[in-house]
Amino acid sequence: MRKKIPYGEQNFERVIMQNYYYIDRTEYIEKLESLNEKNIVFLRPRKFGKTLFLDTLAKYYDVNYAEKFEKLFKDLYIGKNPTSLKNSYYILKMNFSGIQTENKEKLIKSFKNKVIRSLDNFKNDYKLKIKIEKELTEPADILGSFLDGIKNEINNPIYLLIDEYDHFANELLSFNLDLFKDSVTKHGFVRKFYEEIKKGTETIIERLFMTGVSPI
Repeated sequence: MRKKIPYGEQNFERVIMQNYYYIDRTEYIEKLESLNEKNIVFLRPRKFGKTLFLDTLAKYYDVNYAEKFEKLFKDLYIGKNPTSLKNSYYILKMNFSGIQTENKEKLIKSFKNKVIRSLDNFKNDYKLKIKIEKELTEPADILGSFLDGIKNEINNPIYLLIDEYDHFANELLSFNLDLFKDSVTKHGFVRKFYEEIKKGTETIIERLFMTGVSPI
């Protein structure tokens, strides 16, 4: 059967299982681990394959995918040379593309909803009982409360994967510099959110991988 071209396909499992062409870059999983750097920001131009690689990491490290490991990775480099960390993490994925940036209120609400949706997915994926404090105003507080609450509910550490972390910030830089500064500088909600992530990396978040186009 002829292989299909994966135009716009960002789901690693579908690419492998539905006979798409796949350029094997899984050797970089091994290389990333060998760096002994647990917090990585991967900056490359758009359409570089960052989202698909992020999903490849998710499927490789997810405890829920242990039974599918052979099926997904057997023909790839990392399947033939697996690392000791395969299928050993709870995967928390976030994607900050598509956030509304018209004004501050919409920006915070849209960002907050993205965070809540990611935490909901995590809770459902691993069948957790924790309550997500959705009524809290600050996205940082919602995340902090969640991370504190699950420390005694999960048996493995978290691998946090954030896609397009700078997408909305780049939009703001183009048309609303004041709102950009207000959001990402010392007292901004984005700064507070990443400070909460930093706290998490000292406890329950063992690894962090973020993709974007430019540093903010």
